[in-house]
Amino acid sequence: MKNRFLFAIGIIASLVIIICAILSFRVTPTEATSNQYNDLKMFSQVLAIVQSQYVDKVSPSELIVNATKGMVNSLDPHSAFMTPQEYKDLQVSTTGEFGGIGTSITLKDGLITVVTPIEGTPAYKAGIKAGDIILQINDKSTLGMSLNEAVKLLRGKVGTEVRLVIGRKNEKKPLILNIKREIIHIKSVDYKDLDGIGYIRIIQFQEGTAKAVSNAFTSLNKKGIKGLVIDLRDNSGGLLTEAIGVSDLFVNKGVIVSVKGRNKSEDQVFYAKDGKVPNMPIAVLINSGTASAAEIVAGCLKDHKTAVIVGTRSFGKGSVQSIIPLKDGYALRLTTARYYTPDGHSIQAVGVVPNVEVKPAKVESEDFGYALREENLINHLASNETVQAKPQEVIKEPQQTTQDFQLLTAINIVKAQIAEWPKK
Repeated sequence: MKNRFLFAIGIIASLVIIICAILSFRVTPTEATSNQYNDLKMFSQVLAIVQSQYVDKVSPSELIVNATKGMVNSLDPHSAFMTPQEYKDLQVSTTGEFGGIGTSITLKDGLITVVTPIEGTPAYKAGIKAGDIILQINDKSTLGMSLNEAVKLLRGKVGTEVRLVIGRKNEKKPLILNIKREIIHIKSVDYKDLDGIGYIRIIQFQEGTAKAVSNAFTSLNKKGIKGLVIDLRDNSGGLLTEAIGVSDLFVNKGVIVSVKGRNKSEDQVFYAKDGKVPNMPIAVLINSGTASAAEIVAGCLKDHKTAVIVGTRSFGKGSVQSIIPLKDGYALRLTTARYYTPDGHSIQAVGVVPNVEVKPAKVESEDFGYALREENLINHLASNETVQAKPQEVIKEPQQTTQDFQLLTAINIVKAQIAEWPKK
């Protein structure tokens, strides 16, 4: 508690110092009095009133921490002020092993919404779908709940159950699911030989993903594959470095992705070093659950014309979050830049448009008539682009099929290219 109090005092002192520094160099005393000074005075006044008059005694440090959270949360859906425990949870989630039910979630209109369940996890097996709204976790309503708090509630002791109340489009009543928590081992990459066509499924971009993809292709290539399908559907993203590493396997030269922020001096451009995968027909599968790092790979391969992009428009998360450690174990996850594809297109709130649009078609329909994307999130970063690009081809799905129609289409596209593929 003492550390939190000192941290809160530190925040106030830092705010005062920063504002004073800004004011001394950029505005006149009159402007300062009418703008930033008044704003800071108002904050201090509200804090004092709450401390002295609120019905219950409230910790000053708790008020400051929550005020800081509110300030950062108001910026966009992906920025957050993290407590020491929340920061630890974030670090764990990028290593590929943690406890919980296995869902990627986001905030939409103040509600906790599923971007995608992670394949093979308890949430996936329980039937949670992309676009589901988590209305309640155990006995706690999620209305107004932060993402970090929701993650904390979803995780727990292995073997214990979490009770979820789920709202789903086209369902008249909420669904109630009791899901047993497990240690979540995220297998980043899966692969197989589909009768001469290699299939690599990238589930998430975590430490070692690029190497795992390289090893998967090496194994498939030894079997004599003639083409490749890369499945990025329902891949919610992950580490930028791994997305760049995977893209670099398939691109010989040129830009992979550029990162542009507020300060041009900090802009970055990442170039391909030397593609390591032999020249062959490639198709990449995407859908509305393909986000962030996965969109970087899809956008890169599309712009370089290395692959045909098949499926539906991706999620559209084209922003970069920097993790800034603070004192006493706190941290700030702050949106600091946007991603741009090799041709200079922003992914933000637009996504990657497939070359060939194919909607999913299964007996258990996956098309709910609604697909959650970045543009649907409250306070999402605006894009200077609109979704103007159209798929080069739209393939209508059959009325019923027991197979993965999107995958079948991708395989057929690759097979059609093999006969006429130039040998380089």
